[in-house]
Amino acid sequence: MAAAQDITLKVGEEAKLRGAFAGGWWIIYAGMPNRDTYSVAVRWTSGNNAAAHNLYLPTGQTEFAAAKGRVRVYSVSAHEIRLRFTK
Repeated sequence: MAAAQDITLKVGEEAKLRGAFAGGWWIIYAGMPNRDTYSVAVRWTSGNNAAAHNLYLPTGQTEFAAAKGRVRVYSVSAHEIRLRFTK
């Protein structure tokens, strides 16, 4: 069975989704650029390598793939997001 992780983030906060000895995957809530769109940033590191990208999603979209898993958004506002990450 897949491990699930419930996460609540305020704007600018991050949570680790997956870990490794010398790296991992994080999700950061980047807020709402307008009332119909929210943004999350996904970043990863592996040794000396790192990358990040922003996802701009419509407020009606409640699921997306990230960090080799699935993210389900339960609620989103201009100040915080509640989600569940499943590996």
